[in-house]
Amino acid sequence: MSNKKLSPEIQAILSASDASLHATTISLVKQFLIEQPDSPRAWIDLGRALAHVFRFDEAEQAFGKVIEMSDANSAAAIYGEIGNLYRTQGKFEDAIQWYEKQISADEEDALGYLYLGNLLLRQGNSNAAETVFRKALDCKVACFDEVHYSLGLVYRALENYADAASQFKQAIELNDRHTEAKVALKDVKQLS
Repeated sequence: MSNKKLSPEIQAILSASDASLHATTISLVKQFLIEQPDSPRAWIDLGRALAHVFRFDEAEQAFGKVIEMSDANSAAAIYGEIGNLYRTQGKFEDAIQWYEKQISADEEDALGYLYLGNLLLRQGNSNAAETVFRKALDCKVACFDEVHYSLGLVYRALENYADAASQFKQAIELNDRHTEAKVALKDVKQLS
């Protein structure tokens, strides 16, 4: 992180966002964008806050502004945000298309794989989810604790408790504060 001090406007936006004050965040970001209309970070914050208050079309427009300002590589993460918008709305096929677009734009970042795999898992497609999560393990940029946790969820769904326990243990080794993995491990430990 930069040692550069954040402006009071940015500090206020971050504080509101961190506190889940979504309407306040929207108001503050809109004020900020009057002076700084070319700030991708502000458009991202606006899109996320709009999504939290179920203003999905406006959120997608905000993310679209980020795509317009970005090159193909830096836009990859925004594709995932748009996929999340569609997932929240129950438009799973659209979400899958955006997650696949995110993966295509940056195959070395596991985030798109995580989004896609978790959606497939929640749809009950454990085998496809496992394949996607395995690909995530080969990425150079990843939250590997989340990948292992997600693989553990797949194995738990398949009643393969020994492999589930192994994956949850790996998630905890990588992040000893991974509460969900600890609870999941407790769940399957006596069954494995």
